[in-house]
Amino acid sequence: MKITISASSILMNGIRTVLNVVPPKTTLPILSNMLLETEDGHLTIGATDLDLSVVTKIPAQVTEAGSITVPGRKFAEMVRELPDAPVEIEVDGVKVVVRCDRGVFRLVGIEKEEYPALPDVPAEKTVTIPSSSLQRLIRKTVYAVSKDETHPSLWGAYLSIVEGAVRMVATDGHRLARMSLPGEVSETITEGIIVPPKALNNLSRVIGESEAPSRITIGDNHVVFDLENARLCVRLIEATYPDYERYIPTDNEKVVKVNREVFEGAVRRVSVLSNSITRQIQHAIRPGFIELSSSSHDIGGEAREEVPAEYEGEALDTTYDFRYLLDVVERIESEDVVFKLDSSISAGIITPSEEEAEGEDYQCLIMPVRVTG
Repeated sequence: MKITISASSILMNGIRTVLNVVPPKTTLPILSNMLLETEDGHLTIGATDLDLSVVTKIPAQVTEAGSITVPGRKFAEMVRELPDAPVEIEVDGVKVVVRCDRGVFRLVGIEKEEYPALPDVPAEKTVTIPSSSLQRLIRKTVYAVSKDETHPSLWGAYLSIVEGAVRMVATDGHRLARMSLPGEVSETITEGIIVPPKALNNLSRVIGESEAPSRITIGDNHVVFDLENARLCVRLIEATYPDYERYIPTDNEKVVKVNREVFEGAVRRVSVLSNSITRQIQHAIRPGFIELSSSSHDIGGEAREEVPAEYEGEALDTTYDFRYLLDVVERIESEDVVFKLDSSISAGIITPSEEEAEGEDYQCLIMPVRVTG
């Protein structure tokens, strides 16, 4: 194998696309390597941890076709420090020589035959959606995925692609985020699959600001995302997702509307003096305003601030984890935020005050916390 890449920055961009997938520690040494392989005037760069595989292509002048795997993180460190000049990579057996400007670097790789192959996912269940839509689905929901190892079914986000709509849901039992977007889907592709958050976060990073279409292919145990410049193959979480719909209240009739920026700023200020363990902030909801308050016995401090609000119902006192509130409010783009409430101990629903994109439906649920000192 002998190739030339026109600039080290181009090579580094390809490496960055896959680097996060290279496990820092592994019982299988080959997984610490990146795959380099020539294909149709390109260099293909790949990485896998067996649950997530990412492959990308960069343009290259191919003098001699071939393949090799190289120590991923060391290779990335080396390329990162190179001047932005043409890079030549030459492979002889398992010996890899990298030349750039006046520098020569030598590595010992492992042959491609020892590297895990990508799963073969038939293209029978495939749909194409805008990358920007996929990005919004992830950003609006993945933060609510559970980290509780006793509930594997909640370790990922639930993705369903049915006629006319694409939906993603995440919950950890204390909060829930549900996002639905219209999609040009003529039939049901999947009632629901559970996608791990590591894969979704990497997918979001690779998409970036891209507006190009993304193709989603669903297999029995894997889902494949084909993007403009990369392919991600993800092992699905094999579990039964809970019937989340029955946990979403339908009779929360107390409606409170607040300015998003004003409310977020007040929550941040009041949270500074909240309990460091429970992170709770009390909400005294009254006609015309919400009084936010917190206290911390650890330092003997307390905070109190009023936020103007549109509300005409009876007085209601409730308490929320401020981090859960901020996770939602930070992702809402409308000028105002709407709270739909019922009682001090029942789940509250938070939504944008208006549709943020045509046909979009975004809804979040937060459970109150028990008041402690």
